[in-house]
Amino acid sequence: MTASDKQLPLPATTGDNSHGDNGNADSAMPVSAPVETGWSRIETRLLIVLTLLAVVYTLALAQLLLVPIALAFLLSLVLAPVMRWLVRIRIPRPLSAAVIVLLLLSGLNYGISQSIDPLSAWFERAPRLLKQLERKINPIKKTVEDMSKAADQVDRIASVNPVQTVEVKGISLSEMMYSNARGLATGAVTTTLLLYFILSWGPLMLKRISHLQKREGRRDHFIELSVILEAEISKYLSCITLVNFGLGSFVAAALYLFGMPNPLLWGAVAGLLNFIPYLGGLVTALLLGATALLTFDGLALPSMVVATFALLTIIEGQIVTPLVLGHRLSLNPLMVFLSVLFWFWLWGVAGALMAVPMLITLKLVGDRVDALRPIAVITQR
Repeated sequence: MTASDKQLPLPATTGDNSHGDNGNADSAMPVSAPVETGWSRIETRLLIVLTLLAVVYTLALAQLLLVPIALAFLLSLVLAPVMRWLVRIRIPRPLSAAVIVLLLLSGLNYGISQSIDPLSAWFERAPRLLKQLERKINPIKKTVEDMSKAADQVDRIASVNPVQTVEVKGISLSEMMYSNARGLATGAVTTTLLLYFILSWGPLMLKRISHLQKREGRRDHFIELSVILEAEISKYLSCITLVNFGLGSFVAAALYLFGMPNPLLWGAVAGLLNFIPYLGGLVTALLLGATALLTFDGLALPSMVVATFALLTIIEGQIVTPLVLGHRLSLNPLMVFLSVLFWFWLWGVAGALMAVPMLITLKLVGDRVDALRPIAVITQR
């Protein structure tokens, strides 16, 4: 073969070389491969989006079932150190779980019984207190009403067609309170029973699940991940519980010095709502400010009450909590806030309380599972 034949090969469609150059022609002309790769990527992304939407819809649809399960699981992690100590001193797991659950119910019953009288007093004084609050904020209310009247006049001028009014009959307050109380009681009973069974037989079930892994490496990895999740989340929840208890104690002492009514109740409210990052502190500050306006004359003492609470919250969030938890479980504040908003929208107050523990769970899993590594990177502070 000459040099010109090497430089100018015959086309693959010629009849003479159709058999000899068929393999070279096929390998040299992959025309449809890029298009197929692009479509496959688009289909994969669409499948991921649809899967996420299906998960969110399922979480919202199964709220009554999933919220008690998640609460019982998180409570079991908080109580895991106590459970391990009882088992270490040779108390059977079912008996240890029963003792823990009974003590927890006794403490909850004591707290509710102690708060019934102050809450009842507040409800009895509510009409008079609301009138006092309305009188104090009357200038702001008048400004808002003037703006609303001006907006209504603009709407009447701009409207051409007559507006048809539709009367919507809503449920009464008693029906709404009965429905919420019934749902709360059902959820509390379900959470209590699930907590007992998780404390009693949770480790055994986890061990059985690990044996379902056929490969030894996967089994070891699953056991290691479950142990890390239990240890880290238990540490976080235990530390946050102690920190919030301390914050509630300091808030109660400060309110007692200011002369606020029911300082212990307000300390408990501050400690409980502090489990909800950002939003919990904001709600507590608003409630304290409104109560202080009703309790004291003028604006000096109410401002000092709110400023003192804000100072205690800043010290807790910026100094105490980072020192207790360290940097291992530090999260991106933006992701924490978005997580709280998402779970509050999905599951209400219960979801907001569990938002940070669930975000920490995703971060810990993402640190050790390659498929979820982007979540760990995004949530890292």
